[in-house]
Amino acid sequence: MKSFLLAIAAVQILHCSGVPSTKHALRASVIKLNEITEITNLCAITGRRVTNTYRTGKHSYNVDLTFSVKETICSKKSGMEFDTPSCRFRPKKIGEKGFCKSRVAYFANKVADVDVLCEGLKTIDSESDSLESSENSFEVKSKRTQSFSNENIVDSRWH
Repeated sequence: MKSFLLAIAAVQILHCSGVPSTKHALRASVIKLNEITEITNLCAITGRRVTNTYRTGKHSYNVDLTFSVKETICSKKSGMEFDTPSCRFRPKKIGEKGFCKSRVAYFANKVADVDVLCEGLKTIDSESDSLESSENSFEVKSKRTQSFSNENIVDSRWH
């Protein structure tokens, strides 16, 4: 009985500690990606990996992820979610694919900011509101940001 109560207490402490859900961070990243891609259909996840989760302040955390996506048959205008079962992937020769890195910043258990950089998908450059190939964008930004696992990030958007 004593060990059962200790287990319940541990679960409550971890639940209330503010450590973000990596599943939630991935979902926020793909939603952001679908907002910034030039293509008209939603992209969905084909692979994923959490690269780092760390505390940045008393009530704040960052979650770093890498994931791959592929274009689905569902239009962005359809109102559907990217993970709706009916949103199947487009055929191999037609569908766009990309490899992405993201950082999701949490404050007080809420998403405060999401940054996504992708290779292989055309995205809208949020800084200049112009369309730009994400392959070029990824190359330039990755030189400025170093690696995701390093906490000494140069690009101020990652803080």
